[in-house]
Amino acid sequence: MGLNFTKIILTLTLAGIVSACSHINDNSPDKMVRTGLQQMILKDNRMNFIGSFQGEYHINPNTNNEDEISSDTSEINKTNETHKKLLNTASKSLPQTKVDDDDDDNEPKNSLVPFFEQFSQSFSIPFSGAIDIRKGQMEIIPEVRYENKNVLVSFKFPTYIDFKNLSLYTDVSAITHLLDKIPHTRMVIGDKYLQLAVPKSQIKNMPLSDLLKSLPKSIDDGYTAIEPDAFKKVNVDEYGKTLKAKYQVNLNVDYALMQKIDNAMLGSLSKALKETADKADQNNKYKPEDYAALQDIIDEFTSTFNSYFFDEHNSDDSGVFKNPYFGVIKQFKNNQIPIQYSYYFDLKGRIIGIREQLAFPKEVENIAGTVKTDTKIHLKYTANPKFTMQPPTPQNSIDIMSRPEIN
Repeated sequence: MGLNFTKIILTLTLAGIVSACSHINDNSPDKMVRTGLQQMILKDNRMNFIGSFQGEYHINPNTNNEDEISSDTSEINKTNETHKKLLNTASKSLPQTKVDDDDDDNEPKNSLVPFFEQFSQSFSIPFSGAIDIRKGQMEIIPEVRYENKNVLVSFKFPTYIDFKNLSLYTDVSAITHLLDKIPHTRMVIGDKYLQLAVPKSQIKNMPLSDLLKSLPKSIDDGYTAIEPDAFKKVNVDEYGKTLKAKYQVNLNVDYALMQKIDNAMLGSLSKALKETADKADQNNKYKPEDYAALQDIIDEFTSTFNSYFFDEHNSDDSGVFKNPYFGVIKQFKNNQIPIQYSYYFDLKGRIIGIREQLAFPKEVENIAGTVKTDTKIHLKYTANPKFTMQPPTPQNSIDIMSRPEIN
């Protein structure tokens, strides 16, 4: 009797696993990603994570012909296949080719290219952290790291984010233990956290809780705005195998698609606030004008974002693009630099890893070469995510906005 019962349990368990696998296999790649994201936000929304950011800079010996470069990069946004060809090299070194003596003569003697190439091979930003979406809390501990033969330089900056109160706390003791000793220091931080928060008087009448409730649908609306065939189910790559992932879906986007996703998400949030305001009655905590004020903020942000990054009249070298950061954004816009996102799934259809790879296919600023970045995140779901920072309080934090003025 006991043996038969065991067989029944094993049969049901096996049937459940097969059923789960079949269900995942039957899903289209876009649905796998959308369902996985919604499950992460609404159900399995407590987790720890580890990851890394790695940038690579490689000397490109064939950057003398700028017409050729422009011709190549102008084709990037035509098909997803072109995107893949560029991005498949994101984790590989560029092939080294023999350079003619004439090319050597053309390179400035004081060029910093070899320096940046060597530096990129030793520089990385590993990170870890925790997320509790139900409580609106997140912790991330980035480590700025330089490692090579006989040298290891490392700085950690634990950071805690309270989304419900729009507050950010950072432990900068890695550098303040020295900065506090500088003569005539206006603010001694010591072991306290630096706090950056929106004043409570400004968020008192903001319906942030309703905004957070609308986020899952807005994210799904953003991904729904993409054509389904932009998502591709592929064989699990080497990184996915280290996560023991069972499935992998890649999404290739450029800045035009990113604009489409972001606008759909922000538009969805704005619409949700308007609908909530229309339903609000006298017993509601917030008034219709409170919803309207927050909706105006979102709409203004959307307009400003599109104006800075996507409008044609901002495509020259004046105004906001004089800032180096916006110069990089401009290259994304003009060259439609491809970005590849990889989503890794377990048997339950949960997203257990995300990877972002991008490659600048031409000169970045004035440095001739190829720049690639590779960001990896491994998600570990748990009922009790481990936060390492002490809970922020007025006693262990210093509000950076109230720092003493320097004469």
